[in-house]
Amino acid sequence: MDLSTEKLKTLIKGCIEGTPSMQKEFYYTFYPVMMRIGARYAPTTEDAEQWVHDGFIKVYNSLGQFAFQGSFEGWVKKVMTRVCLDNIRAANAKKNEIEQNTYFTLDTNPAANSIRVGNLVDDKFSAAEVLNILRKLPEKQRHVFNLYVFEEYSHKEIAQELDIKENHSHWLLHQAKKTLRSIINADAKIMI
Repeated sequence: MDLSTEKLKTLIKGCIEGTPSMQKEFYYTFYPVMMRIGARYAPTTEDAEQWVHDGFIKVYNSLGQFAFQGSFEGWVKKVMTRVCLDNIRAANAKKNEIEQNTYFTLDTNPAANSIRVGNLVDDKFSAAEVLNILRKLPEKQRHVFNLYVFEEYSHKEIAQELDIKENHSHWLLHQAKKTLRSIINADAKIMI
């Protein structure tokens, strides 16, 4: 994103003051960033749009707290990720979901435990296809995969955020990688 510090300060000041044109510009500037995050976590596009809306409200209400230390875009991404996690927690609470913690051991073959998302995007799939593949993952696996791969959370942080055991986070990531391999292999056979 190519926003100068002065332009960003002007935009934030205008949003805090409630200037509609500044709010509109702010929205169109940060919508793509926030929607990419929402789309990775939300079960549907409609949910992602709602979560982005919630994210904008949270960002707008917190603009005065940003002290221009560090990346503003990084701060917006962090806020949006938190909104997604809050929505996930709320959905889980509504389901009254109780999940037994599962323990696992990794396959001894290191190649079986790895998946290179970057190469998938570059070599075979468009961003939209990757998003569709990720949406095929079971919900918990998708959330752990997103937090670990895209947000670079540790398993300890993931466990705290999703209120699960750290070992369960490892297992869910392992399962997500296994499921993704199956989906990708199935899609590759269809394309041949």
